[in-house]
Amino acid sequence: MSPFLTLARIALLCLSLCCSVHAAGTLDIIQQQPHRLTELQYQITDVSLSANELVADPALFHNFTALTPQQNTLRITAQQAVWLLAKIKNPYPEPWDAVLSYHFLAVDKVSFYKVATDIPSVQFLGRSGSAFPFSERPLPLYSFSQPLRFDIAEQTSVLIKLEDAAMIGTELSISSLAPLLEASLQQLQQDSMINGALLLLVLLALCRGVQQHQPALYALAGFYLAFLLVLITLNGQAFSRLWPLHPEMNAVFIYISVGASLACLSLFARFSLLRQSSGYGLWLNSGSFLLALLLLFSPLFASGPMKLKLLFICMTLVLSITLLQALFISLTTQVRYTPRFSLLAVAATLQLLLLQLSYMANFVQWLNTSLLFVLTISTFLLLHIPKARLQFARRDL
Repeated sequence: MSPFLTLARIALLCLSLCCSVHAAGTLDIIQQQPHRLTELQYQITDVSLSANELVADPALFHNFTALTPQQNTLRITAQQAVWLLAKIKNPYPEPWDAVLSYHFLAVDKVSFYKVATDIPSVQFLGRSGSAFPFSERPLPLYSFSQPLRFDIAEQTSVLIKLEDAAMIGTELSISSLAPLLEASLQQLQQDSMINGALLLLVLLALCRGVQQHQPALYALAGFYLAFLLVLITLNGQAFSRLWPLHPEMNAVFIYISVGASLACLSLFARFSLLRQSSGYGLWLNSGSFLLALLLLFSPLFASGPMKLKLLFICMTLVLSITLLQALFISLTTQVRYTPRFSLLAVAATLQLLLLQLSYMANFVQWLNTSLLFVLTISTFLLLHIPKARLQFARRDL
């Protein structure tokens, strides 16, 4: 055998080994982490339209348009529904037991359908959502998940009907059960770390308030407690542990907890920063407090779209007023320790903004790290507030 043929065989052997390693590595990557579906199509229809009516009408079924990356969330009314169409193929040389997951936890109803290939009909797979008891979910996960069975090289189309009265997300992922459970466990660990940090901040603020007789720190403790309620409502832990059989709590508690956190933040700014402020600063703070109370009691009088608009308006105005007042008072006054209280107000504002972004930006992981970092700064500031009692100007609320 010539040396050339020997080298050629060795090269082909190495190439085949590299290809097999690459294929195995690609397969391992798919098996180890959930894969986000990017080539989705959607359309918005009347909420009364059924899945069978949608696929039986060619004009409707071919009216789907591609979902762009910028459409992370869509706003709809109670009379509308969003349909997502996903085409999924089995990437394994064997049957695959997959799990399709929808990740926007605030949605009211999620229905899964499998489109039949031979006749224009659909097969109902299951339903979930925050409007149904947590115990009725096919899998005990915070996301809305539906098991799917794929044969070898099978490709199927799945319809997802989303119903809500305000806003919905559009993120879908597919994976095996084991990596999905691992990813859920990692998310639970991160949320538990933030929950523990918030509980420590509540206790620390209360202890410092008792130690120094400072009403501002009692308001700060109330803010962190309400912030904790906002967090566990958004990540689904409150639904699974506090009211698993009462899904009607999901539709109202987020507005109550956000309103309570904004009200406590306004009181903290009033007690700590505005003791030597002018009348305009107190009027702005009073307006912020009234807006927070309006959001707090909004489930009693507002509809879904109105509550959502009020949520964004209140967060924007209250956080902007608090942030600007904290920076202005810190830069223009010489009152002792005011910069530390200003930094606490700024940190609290950033925490609410980071939490809102983390659940509106497809769960960007670095936002959780940023939130922990800001909580650490808040702990440092609380520990370095001097023990001497501060003299506050007595002002009525």
